[in-house]
Amino acid sequence: IVKGRIEKTTLGEVAVHIKQVFARDQAYLSVKLDMAAIDALQLTIDARTVRHAILGAVGMPPRSIIKLLKEPHVLLNARRPDKLRILAPAKYKSATDSRSSMYFAMQSLKAALPSVIVQGIPTVNRAVINYEEGKDKKLHLLVEGYGLSDVMGIPGVDGLHTTSNHIIEVEKTLGIEAARFLIASEVSYIMSAYGIGIDRRHLMLLSDIMTFKGEVLGITRFGIAKMKESVLMLASFEKTTDHLFDAAVHSRTDAIVGVSECIIMGIPIAVGTGIFKLLRQVDQPALVKRLPLMEQYA
Repeated sequence: IVKGRIEKTTLGEVAVHIKQVFARDQAYLSVKLDMAAIDALQLTIDARTVRHAILGAVGMPPRSIIKLLKEPHVLLNARRPDKLRILAPAKYKSATDSRSSMYFAMQSLKAALPSVIVQGIPTVNRAVINYEEGKDKKLHLLVEGYGLSDVMGIPGVDGLHTTSNHIIEVEKTLGIEAARFLIASEVSYIMSAYGIGIDRRHLMLLSDIMTFKGEVLGITRFGIAKMKESVLMLASFEKTTDHLFDAAVHSRTDAIVGVSECIIMGIPIAVGTGIFKLLRQVDQPALVKRLPLMEQYA
């Protein structure tokens, strides 16, 4: 049931047919739902929910014909709860034909209806139930797509034990500290798959550098440009001439306090033993007064 609430389900997946009907007085589309498949998938879909989804036009492009449908265009069948009748909007104009034509409206409507999302989160493409063997025998729901906040709000989902490998989405949903923790966890998970172990302190140092500005910054030329303001440090990474040229044009100065800058300039790095200077007070030796050479033999 929870899987059906999360996974995106379109009208074309639960409909037996979507066919055109041309009568003397009107033309419409007849939609019949596959109630057996809906019950087998444990979905909460019926003609009323489909009508609501069509009128809401969830996930449809702005210029879709579905956007033109109003309540009088989508009719329910009181005798058949698995059927709908959809009338084409009279003022529809095809994108390829400027003439207002009922035929083109019916064709466009028939092509667009199977893509209407009738249940689930529009940004979730697939959800798979994973059975973890062991003492606890837990069931996990693996979701392919986006929408962490929407998934956490679905009834039946434990939000405290819900996570995502999309760092930017985690930052927007749970905050920068959650993104900082996720960076270290994902790097450790990827490396452990290849049998490579990395000290936790190194991973936390990397995640701290990527998030100390209050946003997630990548270790790229763009991310480092936002992290550091030192001209020499930026020039030592990529696009050396561009950074030096911009610094010369804008008359920028460099305090030369970082590691890269000190190495370039040949200055002791202010890290570790180089962070302080050792001073030793030496007593001056007593000076022996010597006589001139001629006076010594006088």
